[in-house]
Amino acid sequence: MSINNETLGQSAEKVICDLNELDSSHLITRSNKFYENELHFLIKKALKDLPKIIKHTGLEKGSRGGQSKSPIDFYLEENKTLSIKTNKNANMKVCPSEVGQASWNVLNIHFKEILHINQIHSLNRDNFKKIVFNSIHNLMPIYLKHLMHCDYLLWIFQKKNEFNYEIFKKDNFKNIVWKLENFKFTKNLLTWNESCTVKYNDISIGEFQLHNNRSPNKKFRFNLKNLSKIMNL
Repeated sequence: MSINNETLGQSAEKVICDLNELDSSHLITRSNKFYENELHFLIKKALKDLPKIIKHTGLEKGSRGGQSKSPIDFYLEENKTLSIKTNKNANMKVCPSEVGQASWNVLNIHFKEILHINQIHSLNRDNFKKIVFNSIHNLMPIYLKHLMHCDYLLWIFQKKNEFNYEIFKKDNFKNIVWKLENFKFTKNLLTWNESCTVKYNDISIGEFQLHNNRSPNKKFRFNLKNLSKIMNL
């Protein structure tokens, strides 16, 4: 059965709501019953390793307002929060909230200090490439902060036609020192047309994409499996 990643994510959120006796009526038309059944026991097992879930955020706005979406998917007991990330295939790539697929105006806000360091007033396709190559060690903490905005990240992924999961804790990603000399790229300023992979200690940890005729026209995604490797998680 063909399904996009958004529908898979909504199916996972509905299962979590149902298992915790939370209202899931707003997810019925956006979820997929087949995948709800596929995910039921997997998610039930995963929830045993998390504080009790007490509220689903639904379509709450992010702190920036406008069209931003809250990076929090669920509120938990013990004043904790949870985000859900899903992969319907084996690419293991996950987009951080807020900055992973954002407009230039939004990135100008979050990358303000980096723009100042690089003497750039506002971002466009060309100078975005420049800050990636010049300041990747400063960009990575921002991307990681938004990936791990919540106390817990429940990652559900499909591998060899089976669903698996991992739970990441925000505390495990603190105090990371990114060294510029340890980064490598598969492209340079001249050869980077659309996709450029970033490596750390020779391990691929993410991919930048720039597109002329696609929306969104820019994207950064972590390779979550490899990111966890370099963190020794």
